[in-house]
Amino acid sequence: MDFTQGRGGSSEASVQNGETSDMPRKYRFADCFAGLGGFHVALERLGHECVFACEIDEELRQIYQSNFGLRPAGDIRRVKPEDVPPHEVLCAGFPCQPFSLAGKKKGAACPDSGKLIDDVFRLVRHHLPQYVLLENVPNIMTIADGSFWAYINGCFKRLGYCVEHKIYSPLQFGMPQQRLRLFVVARRDDAPPFVWPDPKSIPVRPLSEFIGTAVDSLRQIEPPKLALLEKWNRLLAKVPLNTSHTILASEFGATYPLDGLPARRPWRNYAGAFGDPLGTASDRETAIQRLPHYAAENGGVVPKWLQPYVMTSRRLYTQAPAFLDQWKCGMSSLPNSWQKLEWRGDRANQNLWNHTVQFRASGVRVMRTSMAPSLVAMTPTQTPIIGPKKRYLSVREAASLQALEGLSVFPQNNERAFRALGNAVNASIVHEVAKAVLR
Repeated sequence: MDFTQGRGGSSEASVQNGETSDMPRKYRFADCFAGLGGFHVALERLGHECVFACEIDEELRQIYQSNFGLRPAGDIRRVKPEDVPPHEVLCAGFPCQPFSLAGKKKGAACPDSGKLIDDVFRLVRHHLPQYVLLENVPNIMTIADGSFWAYINGCFKRLGYCVEHKIYSPLQFGMPQQRLRLFVVARRDDAPPFVWPDPKSIPVRPLSEFIGTAVDSLRQIEPPKLALLEKWNRLLAKVPLNTSHTILASEFGATYPLDGLPARRPWRNYAGAFGDPLGTASDRETAIQRLPHYAAENGGVVPKWLQPYVMTSRRLYTQAPAFLDQWKCGMSSLPNSWQKLEWRGDRANQNLWNHTVQFRASGVRVMRTSMAPSLVAMTPTQTPIIGPKKRYLSVREAASLQALEGLSVFPQNNERAFRALGNAVNASIVHEVAKAVLR
């Protein structure tokens, strides 16, 4: 296929019987920070051709080559612009960790990857592609008081580009996952305008449609976690919840004041975490250490945002104190996050196994089976559990939530596979954006 180079972009026409009929344009694209190839999947599906890719991770480079037949270059900082083939579209899902809420939020000041966008600009300055497609977390617009976002816009403007942006979630495109991401289209000043996709009419498919009966690998729930979930399920059967507040097991039997233990000896009359009597403590400081961790770490004071959860948990305890005194046995030796239940599920059906479950740093979160948690670069402990199957979400099921289920090869290590999927761009959203832009 013949591509027109230079600022005019690429086009193709066919001449039959003396008449010229326009054909859909076919663009060459470069895939920077390629990862699993979400941009590649989306643009190739539209008939465009990838002529260059780069990815710093050696395993992902091998996987990319296996899936697409193209070997990516390595570290973009070592890529010479003149070694990159001509292209009309440059795609870059540059690293988001410096800008995400889960990351260090150092932004452009991050010495490792916060300014890798400058290497994107090196390539743009040399090739002047017609379009640049970027994806990242929305937080890059506000990090460092918006200075990094202003930096990106300023660089593009000086290179002769108009910058437009939109925040989308897979949920808007029929995927049962709320995962907000910023999509940026920088188009050359001579490129035609476009209209962003309006996905409001797309119905959301239930998570069950993404859960296979035969999957590549079945990761079962570890026995300690399985036992804990069964324990929480027994509580739900005995003491149904009528609140969305996080339930704090360490408050069952606790009576200590939320604003701190009194300075004088009356503090001995209170009970700390799990109802532990404070009267046997040798002094007030020792007593404070017997409070739940969120109070003990704060000098005995419960943070204000947690106080409603504390009161809700104590009220729950009064409904079945004898049962909960037995139920809480052994809980104090478990990780703090296991001692908290975040109910986001169906209040009319409080069987935990009829829901999706996720072990999070904030607690054990229970969600309706119609939705999946946001796929992020998660650790294995955060992999969602499919309650009705009593197992973890598989790699290919997670890939389907990113519209990458058609790939043949993924990292063999479960942790690396989920990290790659969490870092991946959602190919379904890219497909719709690129379809609107690349006409």
